[in-house]
Amino acid sequence: MRRFVVGLTMSALTTSAHRITRYHVLVFIGCWLGGMFDGMDSTLMTVVLPSAIGDLVHSMAPEVIGHYGSLVGSAFLFGWMLGGVLIGMVGDRLGRIRSMILSITLYAVFTGLSGLSQTWWHLALCRFLTGLGIGGELVSITTFLAEVWPERSRAVAIGVLITSYQAGVLVAGTIVKFFPFWRTVFFIGALPAILTVLLRLTLRESERWMESKQLMREDYRLLGELFAPEHRRNLAVGAIAFGGLLIGYWASLSWIPAWIQTFFPPTEGSTQRALATMWQGSAAVVGCTLAGWLADRMGRVPTIVISYAGCFLSSAILFMTNDHFSEAIYAESAALGFFIGLAQAIMYVYLPELFPTRIRATAVGFCLNAGRLSTAIAVLFVGVIVRALGGFAQSAMLFACAYLFAVAAAWWATETKGKPLPA
Repeated sequence: MRRFVVGLTMSALTTSAHRITRYHVLVFIGCWLGGMFDGMDSTLMTVVLPSAIGDLVHSMAPEVIGHYGSLVGSAFLFGWMLGGVLIGMVGDRLGRIRSMILSITLYAVFTGLSGLSQTWWHLALCRFLTGLGIGGELVSITTFLAEVWPERSRAVAIGVLITSYQAGVLVAGTIVKFFPFWRTVFFIGALPAILTVLLRLTLRESERWMESKQLMREDYRLLGELFAPEHRRNLAVGAIAFGGLLIGYWASLSWIPAWIQTFFPPTEGSTQRALATMWQGSAAVVGCTLAGWLADRMGRVPTIVISYAGCFLSSAILFMTNDHFSEAIYAESAALGFFIGLAQAIMYVYLPELFPTRIRATAVGFCLNAGRLSTAIAVLFVGVIVRALGGFAQSAMLFACAYLFAVAAAWWATETKGKPLPA
């Protein structure tokens, strides 16, 4: 009987392998909104950090803001890392929809509670718990869409899905523009909780996950299966490649505005910083959108190599060839943003294709977050690194070398172009 049910399920999956239905569109919208709110709530702290920390510690001294800001930021990244792994495990054990709802609830509720913080460590704790949800949501939406979307256009759909995070960054900036008080900003950040109700009412569980759950052995051990010999190579490649992106991306995202400011007096440079960030973010959206299309034509592995090599070369041009500010920095920031978007999206396309359904969310969560530990630790030593290397440009290039580890890891990667998701 079980084999008969499984056969019917696989037949249904095959029938819908090429046809996009209204339900597929609904799934995409739900996942895209989850990713957009993910980007929004993760960015709100970055935008209001000086005013929030200054209010809580009663000082606007730059060294004080930097110290407590790094503690809060590091707590957030540690939460993001743990959430990506733990909620990935929830997705494999309890289902994709439940993990999505848990993720959104965590980051929405604790973003709202951040607005009630009375001390810096209250804020750090709320940001840690917010990070749990944000890290889990990126894993949940990617895994769910990969399993539900028709095979033929899956890569393109996931690439476009990753634009949602960048859209959330823009939404966060808009919120702060109209609501400058930092507590109000965090209260608004609780609104995504409404999405959990809509997801529960409109989306149904992944048929692939339900089929896998039916066939799962009673003695099945999730972590034992995850680190089984047949999966270790893919885990290592995925973790090293995305870890390289995390380290390099964090350096460029965090340090480009500070680096640009070194070309101007303290009271100037805000317009140039904003424009460079806009160029970088807009180009990243283009890179995300094109990632699936390129992966379907060139292959996953060649796209990974090109995107990460492009990240490194763009970083070198940006940070090593400018000793004064010029408008060329806008174009160079855009080039870096494009390759970062391309690298980010191709990994979200590629990782779900490496692992079977029974461990897919856990494996994707592990690969997406293994390198985040290094990033979280590095955040604590930003000032030391910059002083030791003599400036932001040299520091950013040191971290940009992590892109080359990803290029090297790609040579051991398995090509998945044209292959269905592992059962």
